[in-house]
Amino acid sequence: MCGIAGKISFNTFQNFEQEVTKACSAMAYRGPDNTTINTIGNATLGHCRLAIIDLSAEANQPFYSEDKRYSVVFNGEIYNYQEVRTQLENELGIRFNTNSDTEVLLKGYIYKGAQILERLRGMWAFAIWDNQLQELFFARDRFGEKPLFYSFENGVFSFASNLAAISNLIDKRELNPKAISELFAYQYISQNHSIYKGIKKLLPAQFGIVTKDEIKLSKYWEVKYHEKIDISFEEAQTKVEEIMHSSVQEKLISDVPLGLFLSGGNDSGLVAGIASQYKKGISSITLSTPQNPELDEAKYAKEIAKLHGLNYNQVDLEIDCINKLPQLLAMIEPFADSSIIPTAAVSEKARQFLTVVLTGDGGDEIFGGYGIPALLNKITPSSLPLKTILDELSNRRFQPGWKYPSKIANIERMIKFGGLDSYCNAMDYEPSNIRKLLFQSTFISELETEQAYFPKSIIKGYPKKISNHDMMFYLGVKGYLPDDFLMKVDSGTMYASIESRAPFLDNRLIEFTSTLKPEILMPGGQEKLLLKKICEKYLPKEIVYKKKTGFRIPVRDYFNSKWSDLLKSYIKEGISAELGIINIEGSLKLIEWYQKARPSQMEKLLFSMLVFEIWLRVFHLNQKVEKLDF
Repeated sequence: MCGIAGKISFNTFQNFEQEVTKACSAMAYRGPDNTTINTIGNATLGHCRLAIIDLSAEANQPFYSEDKRYSVVFNGEIYNYQEVRTQLENELGIRFNTNSDTEVLLKGYIYKGAQILERLRGMWAFAIWDNQLQELFFARDRFGEKPLFYSFENGVFSFASNLAAISNLIDKRELNPKAISELFAYQYISQNHSIYKGIKKLLPAQFGIVTKDEIKLSKYWEVKYHEKIDISFEEAQTKVEEIMHSSVQEKLISDVPLGLFLSGGNDSGLVAGIASQYKKGISSITLSTPQNPELDEAKYAKEIAKLHGLNYNQVDLEIDCINKLPQLLAMIEPFADSSIIPTAAVSEKARQFLTVVLTGDGGDEIFGGYGIPALLNKITPSSLPLKTILDELSNRRFQPGWKYPSKIANIERMIKFGGLDSYCNAMDYEPSNIRKLLFQSTFISELETEQAYFPKSIIKGYPKKISNHDMMFYLGVKGYLPDDFLMKVDSGTMYASIESRAPFLDNRLIEFTSTLKPEILMPGGQEKLLLKKICEKYLPKEIVYKKKTGFRIPVRDYFNSKWSDLLKSYIKEGISAELGIINIEGSLKLIEWYQKARPSQMEKLLFSMLVFEIWLRVFHLNQKVEKLDF
């Protein structure tokens, strides 16, 4: 786990070591063990290393081929690198000089080209410079666990692991209206945009080749929900459990202290139960919210830890953890999933005795959590007027006087009578009537006109006709998993120099579960039932079938106390208005609506507004934000 950066001039030689040094300094927390910046021909490459496997200096990066033609900077882990290494030795007689996965990656590319990606299991963002052909190969893992930003202007290609780093490699930083709109609509910025124009993100499961003339981008992997198999429920359980055991075993390989993030739920509980079979007395760490018992799962986590002989550790989330928000936003794109705050808090505690943690991320998206895929089995064809009425009620749900009528248009009814289109609309917190209040008119003219444009583009992008049930799975894996949840995990854990590994995000697992029919994956429409039946072998039934709690802080409580006034003060300062973005009068009206009627979930929109105002100050304008009041 590391931070990578690079800048390459394809026209004339330029020395970029100063810029790349600044980029690496801006993400030093991602790799505190070693930083190296080297120039190879027209390419300057930088690497901040968090040493995990093969701690020797020989495994530092940039890493070179023996003839110095190729050099690589790599962020991530190849979990099956030993298997791939053996394959390359047996097939091609290749010899290796280190025990690092970096050398396996580089030599695999030299001899197999882009095809090596198909053999790899893991998480990665890397770049390989060919000094002879003067071209760069770069790639990102299948799910998008590791980020990679890039820019290509006037014959100069730049890339880096986070926004703070790449901002030091480009000449201008012009805000992107579409990205700001997405932040307010979804609480994150999608893979299609970056907060700055001219900066792009390499997509999950994508690789690119950069030459002096162009970038050629290609996809090397896709989930195939249209290919179904005939298999029994019991056979499916056996296969899933087999893959999970293999995945967990691979992720336990480490030359530094390794443990678990443990909630009181099924996903991390299953990982813990399997891991304990291969690593006795493994350490776990649990987040407790003693000030909010409704969210606190510590008692269940303790029970799981005792059952499997884990070394249990607990961190109590204090209300002042919110003051981490400006520090986090000073490094990354604006991001308004509030669970990044507890993720960073528990990571800081874990770093006192761990460097690597296994997590339960991905279980909901792969096995059908949140109840949504189950609801899609109950779609009732509706007349256009009924769908239109429900959509209108949903769009007006934040307005005073519409609180109770809009409850009619809850998620279940939106899905049942409107299908995926209405569901996407309901999950967009910036419908047109809100947009007119939030933004200035000239700013609105630059935005996408279709409501919920991003999730709808994912749905339209699937090459085959599949059921709404499967499309909901695809939407989760391709949309909010990489852009929300994995962005949160990467940013929150790397903030504390922690590597997180997710056994559920093994391509073998989703390649299997995507072939399962709904009646096998979720018999009777019961949420995650296939996984829950497996969990019964590892966890008490009262934990397996308890209500899902989630991992979050009480943002609504904060806005019900002082945060609404804090947001008002930021809006009135006029920084975002002077940039031609925020409509002060309309935004203040939105806050007043909330204070008057407390509409459900409007705090998500307000939190996005607050995050943007803080980010503008601490990142875009490089100002200091003092302690947040609550």
